[in-house]
Order: sequence, then C-alpha cells, then structure tokens
Amino acid sequence: MDIHTLFLAQTCALAAIATMLWVARSDADEGNGLRTWMWAVGCQALAYLLLANLKWWPNSVSTLLGNAFGALSVALFFAAIRQFLGAPIPLRRLALMCALVTAAAASTTFFYAPGKPSLIPTIFNGFAYAGLELLNALAFWRKPRPELLRVQRIVALLYLAMGLLLPVRAALLLVGELNLGQFSIPAAWNAPIYLFGFIYIIATNLGFLQMCKMRAEADVRLQALTDGLTGLPNRRALDEAMAGALGAAQRQGQPFTLLMIDLDFFKAINDNFGHHRGDEVLAIFAQRLRAGLRAQDQAFRYGGEEFVALLANTQADGAKLLAERLRQQVGSGAQPSMPAISASFGLAVWQPGDSADAIFQRADRALYQAKALGRDRVAMA
Repeated sequence: MDIHTLFLAQTCALAAIATMLWVARSDADEGNGLRTWMWAVGCQALAYLLLANLKWWPNSVSTLLGNAFGALSVALFFAAIRQFLGAPIPLRRLALMCALVTAAAASTTFFYAPGKPSLIPTIFNGFAYAGLELLNALAFWRKPRPELLRVQRIVALLYLAMGLLLPVRAALLLVGELNLGQFSIPAAWNAPIYLFGFIYIIATNLGFLQMCKMRAEADVRLQALTDGLTGLPNRRALDEAMAGALGAAQRQGQPFTLLMIDLDFFKAINDNFGHHRGDEVLAIFAQRLRAGLRAQDQAFRYGGEEFVALLANTQADGAKLLAERLRQQVGSGAQPSMPAISASFGLAVWQPGDSADAIFQRADRALYQAKALGRDRVAMA
C-alpha cells in the first residue's frame, strides 16, 4: 500500500467533510460542538497534506507545520466532544499539549537531525495524543443518552482502540531506529496502522455527525411534546402516555388512575392580576403538581388551566388519598404578590374494557361534580 496515496486520500476526505460542514453551518452548531468539529477537520486535513511529503515545500516546514496543525486538530476534536457532552474544556492543558508537540517537531527538525528524517515527533505525538483519545472514549462511554447509546458506544470503542494503538506504536518505534522517515517504517506493520487510521477518521466523523443529528431530532421531538409555559408534557404527550398506560393495563392487568385537575376561578386571577401573573400562577401550580406526584406518576398540561395526572398502578382508595394530598400541596393562601391558588380534582380508575375516551369522560364528570360541590375538593367517578 502506498502511504503517500493514503495520506492524500485522507486529506481529500477530510477537506470534503470540512467543506460540507462549512456550507451547512448554522447557529445551532455553536452549542453542540459541530462548529468546533468543523475547524478540527479542516486542521487535520491541512496536517495530512503537509505531512504527505509531496516535496512542494522543504521537509523542515512540512514537519513543523504538519505537527502543529495535527496537534491543533486533536485539541479541537477533544474540545468539540466536550462541548457536545456539556463538559468543561481544559483550554490551558490543550494549549500546552499543542505547544509541546510543536516544540518536539521543531527541536527535531532544527537541532536533533536537521535535514534528516526522524521519528521522534511520531513517537512523542503517540504518547501525547493517546491520553486525549482515551479521555474521549471515557467521556462518550460514561455519558450516554438513550437515543444515542449505540452510536456513542461505537465511537467510544474507536477512540479506545486509537488510544491504545498510539502508545504501543510509539513504544515499538522508541526501541527501534529513530533515524527513519515517516514513510521508511516497514510497510508490513505500518500500512495496517494507517489503514485503521483512515477507517477511524471516517467512522468518528460520521459517528459525531450522526450523534448531532439524532440529538437534534430528539430535542425537536421533546419540544413538540412539552408545554412551553409550564415545562410539563403537553396534550400530544398525554395521548402517547395514555395509549401506553392502556396497553400495559390490558396486557398485565395493572390498574391506573386518570386525574383531571382544574384551577379554581382562574379567569378571575387573569382579570384581577393580569395575564402575566396568571401565567406565573400556572407555572407555579405545575411545579407543585409535579413535586407532589410519585416517581412513577406523570403530570401533563391538558390546556388552558386544566391539567392531567396519570397515577400508575393505583386503585381508587390510593388515588383518592394521593389526590387529597395534592389538593392541599398545590393550594396556597393569599399573599401580597401572589393570588390564592386552589384546584378541583376529578378521578377515574381504569376498568377492564375502558377506552381512552371512556376514562376521560368519567374523570371529566367527576371534575364537574367537584366544581358543583363548591370547588377545591376531590370527586371520583
């Protein structure tokens, strides 16, 4: 295998990726690390072009600048991954690594063996980059997101493999002959290493882009299922959760309770305190409602001042006790800066053969019964 050709192929692939990332860039790239990743890919392409030994410039220049851009690309990849995962970026340590790699290349080029090929930069870089590769693998492995799990694990394994391969290769070169050029290493074991490097470059780039895409899709879906004012799941999310609860109840016979909740005299709050304060009341009520539920329960904003809670594996007596506790917890007395809050609750327990409409209708009738009895109370269908 011609290593020069492989280097040029890597350069072309990286340049194409960097160009497409630049064309498709958006403001969202700042938050997910994709903008930093784009610069990393560009620096890596330039590094491979410089290190391809094309005789377009003096060897000393290509060695020095190639290693400098290579170190910068590794640092930028590391920073992009940290941005993606929401972790802090150790800028000083990354800058120190880049400086040391560049210094090692400069000392070899101008002092150790000026004008002669040397593997000292390759050996030094192998140990310097290995730590970052292993940290990348650890970060992806320890911070998985359910929708990204498989891709994250594959990318993590690639970083792990490179993090182990680089120091092993550096150690083997260290005990061998230092006065060899990058392309004078025996091809029997040098070519497979560069071939794996080519696969690693393509796979990690595709993996990172896929993770950005999948996370963006998950975030959009979450926004579509979330009420913007209260932060609770919205009616669309309720429909999905209700279908799941009905399916589980029918298959396993586990009961659940639907709890419909309506804030009392909410129109008066808007009229007397203004709609801005009414929005604050809704947000505070949603927080109290969510805090009062058990871990297995779910709260939703049904619309306007109406809310719904799904109480998992709950029979009538337990549901009524929980609803009474919620009624007391979400209510508050009148305060100078906050209107009084109270709510009416209507309960309906799942029965075999129930459809979603049937259980909603029973809960709605119970809610109207609670209002008819004077509000700020719990009624059961």
